[in-house]
Amino acid sequence: MSRFFILALVFFAFLPTARGDDTIAPETIDMVKKATVFIRVDGDSWGITGSGFAITADDKSVLVATNKHVAVPSLASSRDGEKSAKISVIFDSGTKTERSYSGTVVSSDAERDLAVLRVTGVKDPPKPITYTEQPKLFETMPVYTFGFPFGKALSTNKGSPAVTVGKASISSLRNGTDGELAVVQIDGNLNPGNSGGPVVDTKGRLIGVAVATIRDGQGIGLTIPAAELDRMMLGRLGRLRVTPKKAMDTVTIRIEVDLIDPLEKIRSVTAHYYVVEPKAKRPETEALDKHPGSKKLEMKIEKSVGAAEFTVPKTEGEVLVQVTAAPAGKSALVSKVRTLSLAPTPMLADFAGTPPSGWKEYTPRDKTFTMWVPEKPAKQSDQERNIIVKAQRIKVNSMEGKTASGLIYEAQSVLLPASFIKVPRKDLYEMFRGGIVAETKGRITESKEIQMGTLSGAEYLVDADGTITRVRMSITGARVYIVQVTGDSDEVSTVEAETLLSSYRLPGTAVAKKEPNESTTPMPKSKTPAEVTTPTPMTKGKASNIKVTILGGAFDSEFKDVSPEGGLLIGFEIGFGKFANRDMIRAAKPIYRVGDKEVFGEQYGTQVTNKVTLKAKEGYAVGAISVKHGLGFDGMSITFMKVADGTLDATETYDSEFVGSDENKPTTRIGGSGKSVIGIVGKSNNKDMTGMGLLFEGEEGYEPKLKKK
Repeated sequence: MSRFFILALVFFAFLPTARGDDTIAPETIDMVKKATVFIRVDGDSWGITGSGFAITADDKSVLVATNKHVAVPSLASSRDGEKSAKISVIFDSGTKTERSYSGTVVSSDAERDLAVLRVTGVKDPPKPITYTEQPKLFETMPVYTFGFPFGKALSTNKGSPAVTVGKASISSLRNGTDGELAVVQIDGNLNPGNSGGPVVDTKGRLIGVAVATIRDGQGIGLTIPAAELDRMMLGRLGRLRVTPKKAMDTVTIRIEVDLIDPLEKIRSVTAHYYVVEPKAKRPETEALDKHPGSKKLEMKIEKSVGAAEFTVPKTEGEVLVQVTAAPAGKSALVSKVRTLSLAPTPMLADFAGTPPSGWKEYTPRDKTFTMWVPEKPAKQSDQERNIIVKAQRIKVNSMEGKTASGLIYEAQSVLLPASFIKVPRKDLYEMFRGGIVAETKGRITESKEIQMGTLSGAEYLVDADGTITRVRMSITGARVYIVQVTGDSDEVSTVEAETLLSSYRLPGTAVAKKEPNESTTPMPKSKTPAEVTTPTPMTKGKASNIKVTILGGAFDSEFKDVSPEGGLLIGFEIGFGKFANRDMIRAAKPIYRVGDKEVFGEQYGTQVTNKVTLKAKEGYAVGAISVKHGLGFDGMSITFMKVADGTLDATETYDSEFVGSDENKPTTRIGGSGKSVIGIVGKSNNKDMTGMGLLFEGEEGYEPKLKKK
């Protein structure tokens, strides 16, 4: 259900809106209440609650359906790691027979926001809610919701809360692009707190799983149809990843597909691929296994992921990939065809010179930005339109176009109204991001910090019924810079899309390639990073200058902490101190992964009031940090990158939460190119760590400078 706003702690309770004679029998209410469970997910320093309901039960285990964002919250990935989060499933919550058991995630589906938990050893398990016998739905149909609004806030004792039953009616049945029912919209008075609970008809038959509210929606709720849960239980293919690793004369391509298979019905998975030579015609069939020139690979299944690799000669053509699976007792599952271009991916420095063949430089009439656009687009024009941000109408001059391949693109710069000038930068990003989400009628599924020439900004992926919009945005001074491309998941990942996005910059700006550890965020002179150059002895009497970036630190002494040989930086233990009622980072201890072991570095800074751990999940390591700083080191977030063959993959990342001071200051980024981080550098005094930076592979010889006495 990637097209809706997801509320991590949200559930529904409704006031009656249906006809008085549309009632549910007391014994049906009791049955559904017993099947509805209270779910609590706890990390080392956080916790959320939600709801779920039993869908199968026997003498060995109970399977519980809920939302993915309840069972596997983003906090678990970005802060403590999914494995350290403890899931508690409470049956008969708020009653004398209340009992709690540990739950484990059997399967999760991020696209539809569904998850299935397994609970073992349940004493007197409830009768499950049937999900395979779905009633015929119609607008105004009365429905009932079960869950735990506001979590433990409504508990009347030291135990868990009692279940809340609400009444509502179906207001809309919304189909997806495939013509299938995608969401059931419900009218009713909404309360925060019940994500994952069952929505049933008057006979107790499952209508769907409560998932979201629409912000400012005046009592509109969204429910995942029961048919989606049924499809999930039968087994389906999830996200398909096609990743190249280029060598001198060949390209090795790795295929990975997530298997959403709670009942383990999928017995085999096969990858089909076809190499399209440069200027050759693509196959017209949508089933690659039917094409005589295609090849196939049996994929190895491990931990609900199918994987395979193959090698092709290096060429500037493309590879088409499709995956099929064979569940027991069901027709074959077939993925969409993924297209991987074998042409070199453009780098930032590639956009500094003359546009390549087929492209030209574009600058709007107001000369506020420059970018490259196709020489022969299917269409392109300058537009004047209005956008609504925070209930205020803003006139925007934009350029809109469509490439010959069908990719839609748009670029603009917006002069902020005087009333917006004093709005904090963080709030401005949220306002404009919200406007884009409302305009596309989608949901943000990914965000990360990026560079737009010399501009620092953010990139968002917005998914609306399978149509993906990649948006890059930078807010500098009184102007907002926005460039975006729209298409399916393949189209927005092409070299064509990357060229449109990455060539967007300020007029006259040289897009020079930066050193991997060099910040590109423009800053006032009083707040420039402390860059130190120190000669390091080399063989044959030669010397090399090693430049590092330390953010904050003023005039304190420097330190360096390097991982054991072969190690990578995977996170930090962070300590905080108070300054003007703000939590400021005052201590840091690096965490390294060496082989299959975790090793701590030294702790820098001793005076702390509390601590938090930011650590990469399995298979990832630190690739960059984004920092707010002045004379001290105020706060930061970490970009974690996937580790592939001992190196970092800068195309597969996720970000931690931001910790420390939320003061309105520019954010400076260090790293991001994919170069391995093997330690940290920084500055400290007798009690505080006051500045920090990353130490990259090849910089082990850097010699810290000590404060002169």
